[in-house]
Amino acid sequence: MPGISDPVSSGGSPAESDTWKDLLRDLVRLELKRGCQDDAAVGGFAQLALATVEGSCTRTQPAVDHGVSNELRSLLVDYQFLPKHTRADRCSALLALLDDSKSPPAGSPLPAGAPPARATLVSKPPADNMKALLQVLEEPVSTLWGVGPRVQEIMGKLGVSSIADLLQHAPKGYLDLRYPAELSRESLGQMVLIKARLLTVTEIRRKVLLVKASVRDPGGRVLHLVWFNNRFVRNRLQAGHDYDFYGRLENSFEGAQLMQPAFEESGTPAAQLHMNRIVPLYHLTSGITQKGLRAHLWRAVGRIPSSTAEYLPRDVASHFQLPDLAWSYRSLHFPSDEREAEKARSRFAFDSLFLFELRVLMRRHAEQDVPGSPFDLPTGTVERYVGVLPFVSTASQAAAMRDIEGDVRRPRQMHRLLHGDVGSGKTAVAGYAAYAAKVAGYQSAVLSPTEILAEQTGRVLQELLAPLGVRVATLTGGMTKSQRRSILGAVATGGVDCLVGTHAILEEGVVFERLGLSVVDEQHRFGVAQRVALGTKGKEPHSLVMSATPIPRTLALTIYGDLDISELVEKPPGRFPIQTHLLTATTRDSAYAMVREQVAQGRQAFIVVPAIDPASDEGDGTASVEETMRELTEGSLKGLRVASLHGRMKSSDKQSTMDAFRFGNLDALVATTVVEVGVDVPNASVMVIEDAEKFGLATLHQLRGRVGRGSSVSHCILIQGNVTAEGTERLQVLVDSDDGFQIAEEDLKLRGPGDILGTVQHGYDVPLFGSTALLSYRDLSALPDIRKIASELLEHDPSLGAPEHADLACMLSLRYPASKPGMEDN
Repeated sequence: MPGISDPVSSGGSPAESDTWKDLLRDLVRLELKRGCQDDAAVGGFAQLALATVEGSCTRTQPAVDHGVSNELRSLLVDYQFLPKHTRADRCSALLALLDDSKSPPAGSPLPAGAPPARATLVSKPPADNMKALLQVLEEPVSTLWGVGPRVQEIMGKLGVSSIADLLQHAPKGYLDLRYPAELSRESLGQMVLIKARLLTVTEIRRKVLLVKASVRDPGGRVLHLVWFNNRFVRNRLQAGHDYDFYGRLENSFEGAQLMQPAFEESGTPAAQLHMNRIVPLYHLTSGITQKGLRAHLWRAVGRIPSSTAEYLPRDVASHFQLPDLAWSYRSLHFPSDEREAEKARSRFAFDSLFLFELRVLMRRHAEQDVPGSPFDLPTGTVERYVGVLPFVSTASQAAAMRDIEGDVRRPRQMHRLLHGDVGSGKTAVAGYAAYAAKVAGYQSAVLSPTEILAEQTGRVLQELLAPLGVRVATLTGGMTKSQRRSILGAVATGGVDCLVGTHAILEEGVVFERLGLSVVDEQHRFGVAQRVALGTKGKEPHSLVMSATPIPRTLALTIYGDLDISELVEKPPGRFPIQTHLLTATTRDSAYAMVREQVAQGRQAFIVVPAIDPASDEGDGTASVEETMRELTEGSLKGLRVASLHGRMKSSDKQSTMDAFRFGNLDALVATTVVEVGVDVPNASVMVIEDAEKFGLATLHQLRGRVGRGSSVSHCILIQGNVTAEGTERLQVLVDSDDGFQIAEEDLKLRGPGDILGTVQHGYDVPLFGSTALLSYRDLSALPDIRKIASELLEHDPSLGAPEHADLACMLSLRYPASKPGMEDN
């Protein structure tokens, strides 16, 4: 069978080896003579040719013939699906391969057969093997058969542009279709594989197109099959032919039946790919199907040389007992059993973490020597700033300010992350950095992800810094031309000390007189290019990035390993803990009874829903702003002042609505997650989140942080629309804890690192870890060991310039295309 199989031993006689080749050569010539109709044999040319090749693999054969068999198989396995002119090319390639077994054609389009007999790498394979594999990995995905401009564009949405990207698109799971089901009462309701002969097929046209078929399995039992509105099924089925069907087994008045089963004709290459094996399942995007993507991956795997290949240093591969790279690519996508799949997944999880550690450490090393403008700060600068604050700073805020002061005094650029939980006071620390820049004679720029947050940050910094003589201005895209012109003029002439804004700050017309500090808030929401653009507005400005995204501390040390980190672990004194409640739809009314109660006491409420309008809904009843507004204003919150807020509104409308809420002119705000980050309304004491199970824990924790900022007890009410045991367990984490880092750790255990890493990766031009589907919680336990080995390797070869690390350097630049050794990309 084509695909991954057990290796065979070498041996056999030349005469035996030549016999099957002669038979196949004659068959190919006949197929060419008949015009490549796939009819040179009863049952099809490709089917008999494949059987001939497979038969050769059942006998002992010279090692070179084993490789030839793999190449022949790869040329035949999708033959029946090809257009005639491509079939002719394949036949010519088959003859060339048979005539010169020592020179197989390069770039065969389908899998090249068996993995090495020992998957675990014992010694590093020859460099030429890895060079050949790297050449394949670097090829654009458009070199695969069937990937034209349209498919290439669709794959681009999946982050796939090269063969390497495609192979890195890991399966999200597998179906075990190796064995047909034993039909029994216990099988009812289960997804099953059934092999059967088609007896009849009929098409019934009513309001919906109905296709019905009956089949008989090898045991003589008759089953019925049903498809709805599928006009292609009838043309693909022929009575008397054998098929493999996969679907849910149900009982009907006619007997056992399969509803809407997938199927392939038995014994065909398609059946060998999509049935009768452990079948990979992938994350998709609009315009591509599981079968289509699986076929492209089948062809990509076929490009991989059959010999072992490895880019890792021998001691690294040996230390972690890693399987061979070429074997791992094949076994990740088309494993022969679950053990192989897990071993391959674990291998690529290691690769993702190891390459990222190298990237981070190399970048950190490169940035250590980047010169910066030292701030000449008088003694007592921190004390003077803290002395005018309208609140008592926490110990961790004071420590972070000292960290920043130490950084900016040095003649090299500061690269520091201010990492704190929701409500821990990051803006006040950023205010100190802006004040230090002013004292040293420099300007500062603060980049915010949304206009609402920019307006709020500007207002808070104005309140904190005005007593110290720091002039703060806010620049957003929604300003009038005259407002914008006035602010830009002041910035260019030094009339503004601290400019706060959205991406509008990055535009060419924004010129600073003397920018010495850039601050990026919620840095994962900006791309690398945007963050770099802000840095070019001045001469080596110091850089401070802030994040409230809760990430377990051990993982943060890896993700932000190129930055110095200051953590805010306490919240300002005087705040009450937020009381979190978990309700279901049946007790939903009590949530809005609490809203009315809080409003009666002069408080306000946020109501957050997943969608903007019903059109965003996929028919599962997801709450939307539009429907929730109508329902609440006509029912539970009738008579209250309620408005909506979402991302599709004009900037001016969003700002006026937010101002009305902030000034107490609204009682409740129905919104999407546009209020997730940074919105600060101390009078808001209730946060109701509809369909809470549809949000990640990190987002829910951020939303909860919008309340509890005043001096009264606040409440967060999670309404679980679709109640499942798993969903309830996850949401209960929020009920039990208000520590963002602990919540992140629990979420990591429950759902793996995919969501957290996906959020962090958003702000980068390439995925930091490749496909997060590769990573599991247990993989992260190896991070300290991986970091240690990566660090030791770079101590001896900081730029990976040594000949023995050439393949590793190539693999690193392949994973991070803009990142050559030295990490100058960002």
